[in-house]
Order: sequence, then C-alpha cells, then structure tokens
Amino acid sequence: MAHPARITPARLAFNEHGIPYSADFDDAYHSPDGGIGQAEHVFLRGNDLPARWRGRDVFTIVETGFGQGLSFLVTWAAWRADPDACAQLHFVSVERHPFNHDDLATLLARYPQYAALATELLGQWPALTPGFHRLWLDGGRVTLTLMFGDVLEVLPQLDARADAIYLDGFSPSKNPELWTPAVFKQLWRLCHADTTLATYTAAGAVRRGLNETGFAVEKAKGYGSKWQMLRGGLARAPRTPAPRVAAKHALIIGAGLAGCAVAERLAARGWHIDLVDAAAEPATGSSGNLAGLMHAYVSQDDNLLARLSRAGNAMTLALLRQLDDAGLAVPHGVDGILQVARNPQQEALQRLITESGDWPDLAFLSPDAAAQRLGHRPLRGGWWFERGAWINPPGYCRALLARHGDAVRFRGNTTVTRLDTDAGLWRALDADERVVGEAPVVILANASAARTLTQAADLPLWSVARVASHLPASAIDLNAAGIAGAGYLTGTLDGERIIGAAAFNGDLAAAEAENRNALAALLPRVTLPADTVLRNRVCQRPTSPDRLPLVGELAQPWHDSYPRCHQLAQIPRQTGLYGALALGARGLSWSALIGEILACQLNGEPAPVETALLRAIDPARFLLRALRRGEAYQPQLAGDDDE
Repeated sequence: MAHPARITPARLAFNEHGIPYSADFDDAYHSPDGGIGQAEHVFLRGNDLPARWRGRDVFTIVETGFGQGLSFLVTWAAWRADPDACAQLHFVSVERHPFNHDDLATLLARYPQYAALATELLGQWPALTPGFHRLWLDGGRVTLTLMFGDVLEVLPQLDARADAIYLDGFSPSKNPELWTPAVFKQLWRLCHADTTLATYTAAGAVRRGLNETGFAVEKAKGYGSKWQMLRGGLARAPRTPAPRVAAKHALIIGAGLAGCAVAERLAARGWHIDLVDAAAEPATGSSGNLAGLMHAYVSQDDNLLARLSRAGNAMTLALLRQLDDAGLAVPHGVDGILQVARNPQQEALQRLITESGDWPDLAFLSPDAAAQRLGHRPLRGGWWFERGAWINPPGYCRALLARHGDAVRFRGNTTVTRLDTDAGLWRALDADERVVGEAPVVILANASAARTLTQAADLPLWSVARVASHLPASAIDLNAAGIAGAGYLTGTLDGERIIGAAAFNGDLAAAEAENRNALAALLPRVTLPADTVLRNRVCQRPTSPDRLPLVGELAQPWHDSYPRCHQLAQIPRQTGLYGALALGARGLSWSALIGEILACQLNGEPAPVETALLRAIDPARFLLRALRRGEAYQPQLAGDDDE
C-alpha cells in the first residue's frame, strides 16, 4: 500500500554533560563549549554576518541540519538586533529527523533569552510530513522554510539562490551521508558568485570535497576547544542567470481569491498593485459564495494534487492567523470536516489508507463515530479532517486587500480586452482602446476570461457552471465546519448554510433538486421541507485538464515554427506576463500558496514548495507535452471538474 514516506522524529535525549544528544547518530547537537556561542562564531561570523545582509532587500541562508533550531534562533535574534538588517530574511533548512512539537518545546525552554522567538516558532511548528513547510515569522519579515526528508531527496527540489550556507549536522564520522560530494554539488547549484559557506568541521575529506565541487574553503579558528573550522566562498559560480526582479509594480487582472491573494503577497514585499475587475466589487464571481469548505486531498500515492493541497491548506490557515493578528478577522471556522465515502468500496479504501499511512490531522470515522462527532449519522463512514475549515471568501478577499493600506488600488467595472507590451512595459486596454493600467508585470487572475486575450488564448482553461443552494442554519444542526462527499454542506454564517454544488444546465430548479439529493446521500436522516431553500447562486469553476492550477510566467503562444523543447526551462516566455488561473473548486486551498509562489518568483526568493510541484502547475506544461512529441499544440478546451 502506497503512503507518504514517513518522517521519523528525533528522540529527545541528553548526554552525560546535559547536551541534547542523538542516540541514532551517537553525537551531540552542539559543542560542549555551548550551542549559542558555536552558532555565533561558526555560522554568523563565519559568513560575515550581520554585515553582509545589511542594505539588502532579501537575504537567503540555506542550512543542512535544523536540529533543535538553535542556529536559526541565534540568526533571527541577530537580525532583529541589527537596525540595518535586510528587509526580508529567508532561512531554509533541511532536517531528516525533526523533533515533535513537545520535545522541541522542552529543548528551547533551555534558552530563556530566546523565549519570545521560541514561542512564535512553536506556535507555527508544522506536522511532521515529508516535503516543504513554510513558516512566516516576525510579522512576515522572517521566513523559515523547513524541508523534512533525506538531504538528497529535498535539496534537489529546492529552487533558491543562497547568499550564505550553514553546513551543519552531525559530524562527518557519525553521519557521512550529509558530507558527500553529491550534497556539496546540490549546495553549489544554489549559489552565486558572492555566496559564502561556513561549517564547524575541518575534516580533510570535507575540505577536499567542497573545493573539488566548486567551493573555495580554508581553515579558520574554530570555536572553543575545537581548534579549526572551515569557511570560504566559491571558486567558480554556477552558470545560472540572476533572477529577474522587476520594478515593484504589478497590474493584476481579476479580483477573486487568486487576484486578491497574489496582490496581498506582493504588497507584503513592498509592491504597489493596480487590481482591476470587470465587476464593481472584488469577489463577486466564483469567489462570491457565502461560504466554502477547505480540506486536504488525500491519495494512496500522495500524488501531486495531494501534496499541493496540503501545502496550500497550511498556508491559507497561516494567512488567516496573520490577518486576525492584524485586526482583519475573516469569518471562518476550523471545526473539522467529514468527507463521507461515496460507496462501500471508497469507504473501505478510506479506512485502509488511514490505517496504512501517517497522515496529519486525518482519521477514519465509522458512521456511529461520525454521528457522535457531528450530531447526525451519515450514510457511510469517511475521513475526518481535524483542520478542515469553512471560510467566507468575500470577507477573506476584503481582508487581503485591506492589509497593506493603499499599496493595493482596486478599480472595478473595468474589462480588459487587449494587452500589448513595449520596452518592458505592459499596457491593458478596454474595448474603447483606453489604457486602463500599465506596469512591468501583469498577472492574469481572471479565470477563463483570460482566454479572451491573445497572449493567453491557447491556455487549456475553461469553466463549469455550478449551483450553490442557501439554507437557513436552523434547518440542520451540525457540530462541524461541514460535510463533503457526493455533495457538501458548509458551516453557518449569517444564519445560513450552503449545500452544493450541482452542475448548472440552465435549470435552477433541477440543480436545486440535485443539491437536495446530494445532501440526502450524505445525511439520509435529514429531511428538508420543500420551501427550505432560500435562494440559489450560480458560479463558475475555472479548471484545467489535470485539475491543477496554471501558475507562473506564460509561454509564448504556439506557432508553426515553435522551437522543439524538452524541458520547461527551454520554453520561450512572455516576459512579465504571469498566470494565476484554474483554481477550480480549491480556490481557498490554493490562492495563498499561489500568491506566495508568484511573489517569490518575482522577488527572487526561495520557492515555498518543491520544484516538482512548481513544474506540475507551470502554465506551459501542456504545451511541453506536445512539443516533446513533435506535434502541433491543440489545447483541450472542455472537460469535467467533478471532484
């Protein structure tokens, strides 16, 4: 049975000197002369910090071996104490055996000088699942990206440009896998000409391996009783172009969940945003429903959709916390969601997957157990998502746009019918050929309407109309955020719940009847009187053939003399034109993550997810498949987004 690769937590232990110790590697987590002093001497001074981050917009540190997080806390504290520190600090760290929350809390309690920082870190400590986990700290000015897994599995998946490297981990004699040329090559790949590196060890094999890989390191005075360490830079830099960081001004077309989230993530980095929409107000289209559900997708093989949804859910919940801290509370509830199995076969599979994998915040509930949790007995058992949430999308969008004051300027009743570009500047024009906005970066977040523009006409993107039926909350008393399955039932807001979402073929009465039937399939003992439905709302779900979004810089439109390409990096792009499209039924799960991905691409920052996921959502992925086959590109323009 396939399941996510399991992360084995570190075991809390101490050696005879009271130093945190790993029995698995027979080594201590820091020098007997003191962990704080070691981090300051080896990693800060070894990389000429804090001097090198001063005056920078972004500074990125990559570390091998997060351990108890002490080097991170020391760095964070030094950054906070520096009045001339960089505006944005990125700290990216690999850890094969992270501590669970409680053990990490025990370790960090030993450092009272970092109590406030440790509390903030522990408050966002993620579930111990493989892959990338992004934490926003210090008001979003410090970003910690934790990569849980084997170093040679996660480092190749990192898209980043390192300014400094902390080569840490257990000693080369105890943990040789971390100190190999293969690891050094991956670190070198992330470097530029001015990257520096420091490590506490001076082992000859490490020094030779680094120098042979492209670094130029030499011995320096070690910390405490350790005579020597290694520090240095690059002997030769990778042949990778510097990231394109445009002037911090973007025009975003479309003010639904995608457009508002992208606007907020860019504004958080000091960008100025012009946001235009054909409607008078934001969040009036598919993002205008009273409430929507958000829970992770689960698959036997933990596929791309599952991994992307898990990362997206975590980021949305983190952003909701930030908005709440900023006094911009969004109507929502994290009360749990039950996904009822659609048939006995799926019920058996759900139970088997739950029992065979190590899935965060997921349990299988029998019908009886679900009845105790919900207050109603479902037709079948199903998955219980402990962190499942309902969210009010319009309120979410309003909070996103309000967070950074006048950095985001909204203009409604504005339909863009044409784009053109000249000398690095994009212009958007309306039907009367009036310029409605111009900027060096344009981001299309206007769902299937994007295809009306010549530059996006061949994207495989379409919409499916769905109907949401509103009920009075009193019609169903439910102790959860909602229920999903063949249909769905949301949490309560303003005295109403929503059931949905039937396909709309022009007959609202038929769609409402289908929604009622779907609810009956979820909760057979619930009966709704004929006049229970208050109203019905039609909305469009924009989707793509593989149900994954289209995120990133758009490819040049296909033509007969298009170059033969075998990799996404070879495809010619429309410089400065990006997509945030095809969110389907997962706008709440994906919008914040999409915004963070695009903001990192545009700002030259480390990506928040693995390269495999970036490739999976690249807008050019369908074009690439045709080019690899040597075929003319014909985008698929119809499909079924049935979840």
